[in-house]
Amino acid sequence: MSSPPPSPAPRYRIRTAERRPSPPARLAAAVRARLGPTSAAGRAARALLLVVLAWFTLRHLLDGDFRGIYAGLNLVLHEAGHLVFQYGGIAWLTAAGGTLFHLICIAGVGVAFWRQRDMFAVAVALWWAGTVFIEAAPYAADARAQVLPLVTVGDGPVGHDWYAMLEPLGLLAFDEVIGAALRLLGLATLLLALSAGAWMLRCMHRAARTEPGDL
Repeated sequence: MSSPPPSPAPRYRIRTAERRPSPPARLAAAVRARLGPTSAAGRAARALLLVVLAWFTLRHLLDGDFRGIYAGLNLVLHEAGHLVFQYGGIAWLTAAGGTLFHLICIAGVGVAFWRQRDMFAVAVALWWAGTVFIEAAPYAADARAQVLPLVTVGDGPVGHDWYAMLEPLGLLAFDEVIGAALRLLGLATLLLALSAGAWMLRCMHRAARTEPGDL
């Protein structure tokens, strides 16, 4: 009587962990998915706007005292922020309210454009946020010296926002360092927004070339 054939050796399969995309890669994929089709005229208009923003960015890089045509709007939003936050009755928050309200408004604009799937406009809003940091930088550095001209709303006393913010925190001695850091943050934000806008235009152009006809 023959013995039964030996059972086959068990097969083992080594499971390798799947490599998940990095957070920047996932963000880029999400943005690319929301770009959508764009007409040739739309791409040209965005490219022209990008050139204008690049020119303003260059001016900011070369001249720390440069103020663009958007400085007036920035000032209005800044002073409105003081009026909004003064109702909290907290002096420090009132002083910081100008910059906070300004950034909140820009964030709201960015979210609105995100919902409209206009990602290039989101990059422009990010660029706008960079100007807030750049314009705040010299005033932060001026907290101790207080030689820069100040603006206020109404007939009340004129106070220095950054002195009111840094002095209670014990950071007044670092005003120039904070000012330099804000300027670097602002310039980095401008360059990041420009890079994002240029990348989006490239994606739009590639998408248009793969379509059967331009819109």
